Parts: sequence; C-alpha cells; structure tokens
Amino acid sequence: MAHGKIEWKISGVTPEEIEAFLAKPNHAVVGVNRTGGAPQLTVTWYIWDGKTFFFSTKKDRAKYLNLKRDPSISLLVNNFEEKWYVVAYGYAEIIEQNHDELVRPLLEKYLTAEEREQWERGDPDRVIVVLHPEKILTGH
Repeated sequence: MAHGKIEWKISGVTPEEIEAFLAKPNHAVVGVNRTGGAPQLTVTWYIWDGKTFFFSTKKDRAKYLNLKRDPSISLLVNNFEEKWYVVAYGYAEIIEQNHDELVRPLLEKYLTAEEREQWERGDPDRVIVVLHPEKILTGH
C-alpha cells in the first residue's frame, strides 16, 4: 500500500503545540470498522513519530481481527485541559515480527524503568499496528 503525503487541517493550534501534545503520555481512542453496526473503539497508548502513529495489541483482540479484515482506522487524542483534539484518519499496517524491539519507545513513554522490567517479553501474540495517516485535523 502506497503512503502519500498527509493532508493537515489545523485550527487554533500550531504544529509545535501538536507535536508537544502528542509527545505526552496521553491516551488515544482508536476506531476500526466492525463487520456490522457501530465502529469498535478502544483506548490505547500510542507513539507519534512525526509521520505515523503506532500502538501494540494482541492477536486475540477485536481491533486486530477487524483491522485484518478492513485496515481503515482512525485515532483521536483529546487535549482535555486546553479544549482541543487531534484526529488522524488512514490505514493500518500490522507488523507481526520484532514486537519487543518496536514497542520499546512506547514502553519508555508510558512506564517507569521498574514497570518496564515487569512487561511480558517475547509474547508471540503481540503485534504492532502502524497508522499511516492520510488526513490529520485539529478542532475545538
């Protein structure tokens, strides 16, 4: 799948404010398409590297199964204190190899060194989901 340029629609905040906000250990809400009915929403930790978002999940979770069937995905991070949000729309890529190596920045963002030592390593059911955004917008 080719990944093109991201369409940005920024309102009321600067790109620097967006980058600083996304670097904080906030929770994101990920939306994926179920086979019928309302979208499936999940709260998750994430990393934003300036061009993609990524998070970890397990193969037995609904979002993994739904993304295998339909890679359309959205992600919302709400800045409750300042009353604005960031939403990304795009397609998911599932990486099923090298989970422990790829998840390291995520664990460093959200966990203390002591908590990271307790993290289960080598779980073959864990994968990385990469959101390749086509559109990112902000709003109040």
